[in-house]
Amino acid sequence: MAKMESWLPAPFSRLSDEVDRLFDELIHQPWGVSRKAETTWSPQLDLYEDADAFVLEADLPGVREKDISVTVEDGNLVLQGKRSFERVCNEEDFYCHERRSGEFVRRLRLPTSVNQEKIRADFRDGVLRVTLPKTKQERKSQR
Repeated sequence: MAKMESWLPAPFSRLSDEVDRLFDELIHQPWGVSRKAETTWSPQLDLYEDADAFVLEADLPGVREKDISVTVEDGNLVLQGKRSFERVCNEEDFYCHERRSGEFVRRLRLPTSVNQEKIRADFRDGVLRVTLPKTKQERKSQR
Protein backbone atom coordinates (compact mmCIF):
# COMPACT_ATOMS: atom_id res chain seq x y z
CA MET A 1 0.00 0.00 0.00
CA ALA A 2 1.44 3.44 -0.91
CA LYS A 3 2.00 5.96 1.85
CA MET A 4 -0.46 8.84 2.04
CA GLU A 5 0.81 12.25 0.90
CA SER A 6 -0.44 15.70 1.88
CA TRP A 7 -3.64 16.39 -0.05
CA LEU A 8 -2.78 20.07 -0.63
CA PRO A 9 -0.36 21.03 -3.42
CA ALA A 10 2.72 22.90 -2.13
CA PRO A 11 1.58 26.47 -3.03
CA PHE A 12 -1.78 25.97 -1.31
CA SER A 13 -0.16 24.36 1.70
CA ARG A 14 2.10 27.42 2.15
CA LEU A 15 -0.91 29.72 1.72
CA SER A 16 -2.81 27.75 4.35
CA ASP A 17 0.15 28.03 6.74
CA GLU A 18 0.34 31.79 6.16
CA VAL A 19 -3.40 32.26 6.78
CA ASP A 20 -3.06 30.27 10.03
CA ARG A 21 -0.09 32.43 11.06
CA LEU A 22 -1.95 35.69 10.37
CA PHE A 23 -5.07 34.48 12.16
CA ASP A 24 -3.02 33.44 15.19
CA GLU A 25 -1.23 36.79 15.18
CA LEU A 26 -4.51 38.74 15.15
CA ILE A 27 -6.33 36.62 17.72
CA HIS A 28 -3.54 35.70 20.14
CA GLN A 29 -1.26 38.75 19.94
CA PRO A 30 -2.76 40.65 22.92
CA TRP A 31 -1.74 37.79 25.22
CA GLY A 32 1.60 37.24 23.54
CA VAL A 33 0.64 33.69 22.60
CA SER A 34 2.56 32.35 19.65
CA ARG A 35 1.80 29.23 17.67
CA LYS A 36 4.71 28.74 15.35
CA ALA A 37 4.79 25.94 12.85
CA GLU A 38 6.57 23.28 14.83
CA THR A 39 7.92 19.92 14.00
CA THR A 40 7.66 19.06 17.68
CA TRP A 41 4.60 18.96 19.85
CA SER A 42 2.95 22.04 21.35
CA PRO A 43 -0.26 21.75 23.38
CA GLN A 44 -3.39 23.59 22.30
CA LEU A 45 -4.83 26.18 24.67
CA ASP A 46 -8.16 27.76 25.47
CA LEU A 47 -8.13 31.07 27.31
CA TYR A 48 -11.29 32.70 28.63
CA GLU A 49 -12.44 35.17 31.23
CA ASP A 50 -15.12 35.29 33.89
CA ALA A 51 -15.91 38.00 36.48
CA ASP A 52 -13.13 36.96 38.88
CA ALA A 53 -10.38 35.39 36.78
CA PHE A 54 -8.86 34.47 33.46
CA VAL A 55 -8.78 30.71 32.93
CA LEU A 56 -6.35 28.84 30.71
CA GLU A 57 -6.98 25.22 29.78
CA ALA A 58 -4.38 23.15 27.96
CA ASP A 59 -4.89 19.71 26.44
CA LEU A 60 -2.04 17.51 27.63
CA PRO A 61 -2.96 13.94 26.66
CA GLY A 62 -0.24 11.46 27.43
CA VAL A 63 1.59 13.84 29.79
CA ARG A 64 2.21 12.80 33.38
CA GLU A 65 1.53 15.37 36.08
CA LYS A 66 5.11 15.10 37.32
CA ASP A 67 6.32 16.19 33.85
CA ILE A 68 4.42 19.53 33.93
CA SER A 69 5.75 22.85 35.24
CA VAL A 70 3.73 26.07 35.62
CA THR A 71 5.74 29.15 36.61
CA VAL A 72 5.69 32.93 36.34
CA GLU A 73 8.84 34.50 34.87
CA ASP A 74 9.23 38.20 34.11
CA GLY A 75 5.48 38.77 33.83
CA ASN A 76 4.93 35.67 31.69
CA LEU A 77 3.05 32.51 32.53
CA VAL A 78 5.31 29.66 31.44
CA LEU A 79 3.97 26.15 30.81
CA GLN A 80 6.61 23.48 30.33
CA GLY A 81 6.46 19.74 30.04
CA LYS A 82 7.16 16.70 27.97
CA ARG A 83 5.46 13.63 26.64
CA SER A 84 6.71 10.58 24.86
CA PHE A 85 5.16 7.61 23.14
CA GLU A 86 6.41 4.09 23.06
CA ARG A 87 6.80 3.31 19.38
CA VAL A 88 5.87 -0.16 18.24
CA CYS A 89 7.13 0.25 14.68
CA ASN A 90 9.71 2.11 12.63
CA GLU A 91 9.14 5.56 11.13
CA GLU A 92 9.03 4.17 7.59
CA ASP A 93 6.12 1.89 8.57
CA PHE A 94 3.77 4.82 9.36
CA TYR A 95 0.99 5.74 6.93
CA CYS A 96 -0.03 8.76 8.96
CA HIS A 97 2.04 10.32 11.74
CA GLU A 98 0.32 13.34 13.34
CA ARG A 99 0.79 12.76 17.07
CA ARG A 100 3.82 14.62 18.31
CA SER A 101 5.96 14.07 21.35
CA GLY A 102 8.84 15.81 23.04
CA GLU A 103 9.34 18.79 25.28
CA PHE A 104 7.20 21.90 25.00
CA VAL A 105 7.24 25.44 26.33
CA ARG A 106 4.33 27.85 26.01
CA ARG A 107 4.68 31.45 27.23
CA LEU A 108 1.82 33.89 27.73
CA ARG A 109 2.28 37.51 28.74
CA LEU A 110 0.18 38.18 31.83
CA PRO A 111 -1.95 41.31 31.96
CA THR A 112 -1.28 43.59 34.92
CA SER A 113 -4.80 42.84 36.16
CA VAL A 114 -3.72 39.29 37.20
CA ASN A 115 -2.88 38.69 40.85
CA GLN A 116 0.28 36.65 40.28
CA GLU A 117 0.47 35.57 43.94
CA LYS A 118 -2.82 33.65 43.71
CA ILE A 119 -2.38 31.74 40.44
CA ARG A 120 -3.30 28.08 40.80
CA ALA A 121 -3.06 25.09 38.52
CA ASP A 122 -4.99 21.81 38.51
CA PHE A 123 -4.38 18.78 36.31
CA ARG A 124 -7.12 16.23 35.73
CA ASP A 125 -7.93 13.81 32.93
CA GLY A 126 -5.20 15.15 30.65
CA VAL A 127 -6.30 18.78 30.95
CA LEU A 128 -4.28 21.44 32.76
CA ARG A 129 -6.42 24.28 34.11
CA VAL A 130 -4.63 27.40 35.30
CA THR A 131 -6.75 29.98 37.12
CA LEU A 132 -5.38 33.51 36.93
CA PRO A 133 -7.34 35.56 39.51
CA LYS A 134 -7.92 39.22 38.77
CA THR A 135 -6.73 41.85 41.22
CA LYS A 136 -9.40 43.19 43.59
CA GLN A 137 -9.26 46.55 41.84
CA GLU A 138 -9.92 44.93 38.44
CA ARG A 139 -12.89 42.95 39.77
CA LYS A 140 -14.45 46.07 41.31
CA SER A 141 -14.06 48.12 38.14
CA GLN A 142 -15.98 45.53 36.14
CA ARG A 143 -18.99 45.47 38.44
